[in-house]
Amino acid sequence: MSKPEEPPKPETPENAWRSQPEEPTRTPAPDELCAMARSRERLNVAVTTGVLVVLAAIALALLYNVYRIDQPWLRLGQAWTLGVIVYIFGPMLERRGVAKAASEPCAHFLQRQHEERRLGYLRIRRRVFLLIPGMAASWWGGGLRNANHRPLLFIIAGAVLVLDWFLFGKAAEKAARDRQEIERLVG
Repeated sequence: MSKPEEPPKPETPENAWRSQPEEPTRTPAPDELCAMARSRERLNVAVTTGVLVVLAAIALALLYNVYRIDQPWLRLGQAWTLGVIVYIFGPMLERRGVAKAASEPCAHFLQRQHEERRLGYLRIRRRVFLLIPGMAASWWGGGLRNANHRPLLFIIAGAVLVLDWFLFGKAAEKAARDRQEIERLVG
């Protein structure tokens, strides 16, 4: 007796992916790793500069509000928010000029950069909810003057903070995966 033939599997992306032979992983050449490290250095400089410009603009706006607004709750909320922003992003000023040392291997530099990125995202994630008291004080100060003031904007801002919390967690996971990928490639 002959065996009954298996019906052909439907062509799905998963079946097509599983039917492909596994390719051996290729170890990148040292010059490729150094090109990746130089690219990472340039990206770090561009991102850090952009973030610092945006933070300086926000800080100036908050300082202006602290100086010009007469309501104590609004002033307190703006001052609190300014302090939290400096607390969250202040360490970025310390690490701004960190570059690859001449004797440092490119792979170690890339691993260090991904680990610093991961730790930075986690630091921001842990501290982002410190913005809530400043938002609450500002909302409270505006709510006392305006009878039609509803908590909708406060709730939306809180939801944005929760979304930021999740996104910084995902970014930290990606940085950890990038570091593990470099470790796997180098061996």
